[in-house]
Amino acid sequence: MENRTEITQFILLGLTKTPELQFPLFIMFTLIYLFNMLGNLGVIVLILTDSRLHTPMYFFLSNLSLVDLCYSSTVTPTVLAGFLSGDNVISYNACAAQMFFFAGFASVENFLLASMAYDRYAAVCKPLHYSNTMTTGLCVCLAIGSYVGGFVNGSIHTGVTFHLSFCMSNVVHHFFCDVPAVRVLSCSDRHVTEMVLVFTVSSIVFFALMVILISYLFIFITILNMRSAEGYRKALSTCASHFIAVSIFYGTCIFVYMQPSSSHSMDKDKMASVFYTMVIPMINPLVYSLRNKNVHSAFQKVIEKAKLSLCYISHNESPVTLMENVSEVTEFILAGLTDALQLQVPLFLIFTLIYFITLVGNLGMIMLILLDSRLHFPMYLFLSNLSLVDLVYASTVTPKVIVGFLTGDKIISHNACAAQMFFFAAFAATENFLLASMAFDRHAAVCKPLHYTTTMTSTVCALLVIGSYICGLLQTSIIVAFTFHLSFCHSNVINDFFCDILPLLALSCSDIYTNEIVLFTLASGTIFSTLLVILNSYLFIFIAILKMHSAEGRKKAFSTCASHLTAVSIFYGTIIFMYLQPTSSHSMNTDKMASVFYTMIIPMLNPLVYSLRNKDVKSAFKKVVEKAKLSLGLNF
Repeated sequence: MENRTEITQFILLGLTKTPELQFPLFIMFTLIYLFNMLGNLGVIVLILTDSRLHTPMYFFLSNLSLVDLCYSSTVTPTVLAGFLSGDNVISYNACAAQMFFFAGFASVENFLLASMAYDRYAAVCKPLHYSNTMTTGLCVCLAIGSYVGGFVNGSIHTGVTFHLSFCMSNVVHHFFCDVPAVRVLSCSDRHVTEMVLVFTVSSIVFFALMVILISYLFIFITILNMRSAEGYRKALSTCASHFIAVSIFYGTCIFVYMQPSSSHSMDKDKMASVFYTMVIPMINPLVYSLRNKNVHSAFQKVIEKAKLSLCYISHNESPVTLMENVSEVTEFILAGLTDALQLQVPLFLIFTLIYFITLVGNLGMIMLILLDSRLHFPMYLFLSNLSLVDLVYASTVTPKVIVGFLTGDKIISHNACAAQMFFFAAFAATENFLLASMAFDRHAAVCKPLHYTTTMTSTVCALLVIGSYICGLLQTSIIVAFTFHLSFCHSNVINDFFCDILPLLALSCSDIYTNEIVLFTLASGTIFSTLLVILNSYLFIFIAILKMHSAEGRKKAFSTCASHLTAVSIFYGTIIFMYLQPTSSHSMNTDKMASVFYTMIIPMLNPLVYSLRNKDVKSAFKKVVEKAKLSLGLNF
């Protein structure tokens, strides 16, 4: 593609133009960078040379120090050179390189902090299984995955930013090439770039935050149940450093990046950026070492011996036991839908066909919306996310059921059961909020058509979608944490075909009163709040339709809302039947049949409901088919 960029270099405005502040700031930032280098290199060397620190916790800490050192070194030397020489010019390629490495390493830090949170969860909540959980292979995979995910994100940010045309001012209102500061200089349409930035940054930040929050939720529940004051104190001390680092890092990132472009103040962002580019990398080694006896001891050992010895990192050392693991069940057996042998093959074929239609329908819907510019509207943004959610939560359950029919293997591990419950419940809850967002979108389209584009802006749509995912994940994190904090010491046979919450609660030998209250409160709160939005939206829609004088207008309005109303009726009817009834009145066999609807049938039906009566989707599908025919004709 032709590069339309006319600018070959940028001018960084820096932190201040006041001459009398240049030298003091140079001295201050030089000291910060010196402490940063010494602190992070010191932590890496200590961990490499002391075999007592060859555990997963310190493996991740050494990688965190390396990342801090790298992304600080991407920015700070340029800033120091600007203070000393006054040369704030940076070439186009150097600016792109700086943005790539900074965004890459900053993203890696998100994933590493999430990995460290999971490590602390395993140490505090499952100490007896720690060495089996945090194996060398898993630690290496988490570290490599962090780097891969981070640099993929850095590549996306740099690619979409420098794909823009810069033909106006070349003055970057910042002290380094940060994405928002460079993006505002473009004379191209920045809509796609802004959407990509918001989506990727928010996805990474909230995914990592979700892992951290879930881990600490389990940790705090475990700590509260400890009877030993010493264990209580030790557990808090173990997690305190990581918790402080997470709070500082994410607080700054969210302040800078998780706000609309219109509310950005570059001067405020510059001050905040100083923290995450220079101060946080300096603070992290101090936070992790000042309260750590092992690091203190290793440092004293290095001073006493006055020599360095490089060792291979191994993770076979077991952590100190913080609490006794009361769970005796390590795996569950899913009872499935039926034990009748003659039904296994027919049911396998039926559910395989259902899952195939689900995959084709939802993936097809997502691809159509992405490929056809006529579908790049709020309604189809929500619909593509609804298809994604349906696809994910159906895939959480259906493949396991199909395998059970085919092989008879209905065993699921404790951790796999927790993961299945979390992802299914999270995306099912997300669907509630997406359906409510879609109802609000239909209200805006029917009741306020002239103000639709100003009401359903890109920012509003992005916030509604992101908010739906956040609320769904948060609610589920609480429910899963409360459920798997229980002790399962009786039967391990789950009377269902997947790890649903109610059948699992029935197996617990702990008091489940609190769990039932939490489940009922969160489920009913979510369902009724989203239903209230939907009902209010449709109340205004029906009033608006009744006031229409045009029969064509009424027909079009009804047609627009019919698909959504059908999907809402099926989804909420099943959910209310399943969850908003007292535990005593539950019939597991009846619930199984209802569960089939919302785990397999609804995800299959939704793309059909939204496409069969939708002219735009039909037109887009025909267009894709025609293009495919032409392409095949050219190739053959």
